[in-house]
Amino acid sequence: MRSILLAAGLAALSLTGAAGVHAAGGAEEWARLRGAPGYRLDVDLLLDRLDPQDLYGNWATGTATLYVKTLPRLTPFVQVSVLEREDVDAGFSVGAYADWTSRLYSSTSFTAGGRSHYLQKNRWDHAFHLNTGPFTLVAGAGWLQDHDGHEDWSLAAGPRLWRGRLILEYLATRTVSDPGEHVGWKHRVSGGWGEEGRSWLFANFTLGQERYAATWVTPVQDVDHDFYEVTASLQRWVRPRLGYKLQVGWLDLGEGLDGYEKIGVGIGGFVEF
Repeated sequence: MRSILLAAGLAALSLTGAAGVHAAGGAEEWARLRGAPGYRLDVDLLLDRLDPQDLYGNWATGTATLYVKTLPRLTPFVQVSVLEREDVDAGFSVGAYADWTSRLYSSTSFTAGGRSHYLQKNRWDHAFHLNTGPFTLVAGAGWLQDHDGHEDWSLAAGPRLWRGRLILEYLATRTVSDPGEHVGWKHRVSGGWGEEGRSWLFANFTLGQERYAATWVTPVQDVDHDFYEVTASLQRWVRPRLGYKLQVGWLDLGEGLDGYEKIGVGIGGFVEF
C-alpha cells in the first residue's frame, strides 16, 4: 500500500509538471492578465499513513494561508491549521517576509498549537537571506516548546544557487534539545525548477538525527533516531491567478520509542487576487 501511494504521487507530479509547459507566444498576454496581485490564499490537505498502524494510525492536516502583498517591502501572512491525530486540534501561525535591501531579505514566523501532544505549544523561526551575487547565503534560528516543557533551539546555515529556472540549496541545522542538552544534526539538499506565475517543481532529501529526552514516559528515556526523508512538490498555475498543488513524501524515523515510518500525499489549490 505504501509503495502504491508513493508511486501514484510521483507519477502525478511528473505528468502534471510536463503538462505545465506553456507556449512562448502567450507569455506576454499571460503576464498582462496576471498583473500584480495583492493577495494570495492557499488551501491544502495532507494525508499521512504511519507504521506501526496500531500505534499511530492515519493523520490528516488541513491548512489555509493568506498572504498580503500590498505593503512595501513586507509580505505578512496568517495561517490556520486543523489536525486530526488521535483527536482533532488546531494551530495558528503569523509571520512575514521582509525586504531590507536589494540584496537582503528575511522570513519570520510564530506558531501556537492546541493542547494535543502531537502539536508544539509554541514555535518561532527566523532566517536571513543574503544575495552575494553567485550565491545566496541562508542563516536561520529557531525555538520550539512542547506541552511537556521540552524545548529545542536550532541554528541553520547553507548556500543557495539560483540560475534562471534552476534552484539548488544545501542547509545544515544543529539542534540542542532540553532537558539533557541532546545535540542533533540535520542535512537537507533541495532542487527546484520553474518560474513564478507558471509552475514550480521541487524535490528535497534530508538525513539527520532526532535526539531528545522523552519526558512523557516514566522513567524519562533518551530518544536517538537516525532519520531519512524524501519529498517532492508541484505548484502549477492553470490560470494567471489560479492554480493547484500536489505533494508526496516519505519519512523513516527508525524503530523504538517515537519511531515510525510515514508516507504522505497532499493536494491543494491557490488563488491570487
